[in-house]
Amino acid sequence: MNKLSFKKQKEAFPLHYHPEFCISMIKSGVELINIREKQFVGNVNDITITHPYELHSNPLYSSTNLLSFDTLYISDETVRAILPLGQTLHFENRVIRNDELNELFGNLMNLEASPVESLLDKFILHLSSFGELTPKLKIKKPLENWDNIDTYIEQNIKEIISLEQLADIVNLNKYSFARKFKETTGISPIHYTLMKKVFHCKKTITKKSSITEKAYEYNFTDTSHFSKSFKRFIGIRPKTYQKEFLT
Repeated sequence: MNKLSFKKQKEAFPLHYHPEFCISMIKSGVELINIREKQFVGNVNDITITHPYELHSNPLYSSTNLLSFDTLYISDETVRAILPLGQTLHFENRVIRNDELNELFGNLMNLEASPVESLLDKFILHLSSFGELTPKLKIKKPLENWDNIDTYIEQNIKEIISLEQLADIVNLNKYSFARKFKETTGISPIHYTLMKKVFHCKKTITKKSSITEKAYEYNFTDTSHFSKSFKRFIGIRPKTYQKEFLT
């Protein structure tokens, strides 16, 4: 489980995903979550949820809306270890309001009361009452050969990956591939590759990492490009993440 706190967020998040369940509690402002044709609205004290690998965006509610929220990132593997029969969760409604769930969420953020493992068990079990227990994640893959595309990106995550290379995987010319990819996901293949790089790199950053070295290790143009891309998908710059959220 990882956690982050966002204060007075005033920038929209483009289409992106999280490798884990992204579970947030709104502290102030209004959160919008766009998932394909649906939009969900989270208000103060609401808990909002997106599934692992679910592409979604967070547009601005208004130019004056300053959104503050706490977020828990909980892996599918962790959820399965807690729920009976190794099942996972699916939520049709992505906005939940429940005082007991909020209290457990707050304790997890503050690591108060009982040990974190016990708190996390209670939180997931209570959360499960608002969703559906299912043996498999229900997120639909947007394209044929999606696994092959993802595998190729993962295997070459530190290299410069071209549109032509990705198109070759599905035996399409680059123009047809780019159009079909954007139509089915809402995101361009290069944008998707950039997002994958950021999330992969985030997992490798330590308190002692050189941000400049990380930028060039993952073949970003320069440190500024890396920092802007990181903030675009994570919500904060890599140095802030390194300084405030790593031990």
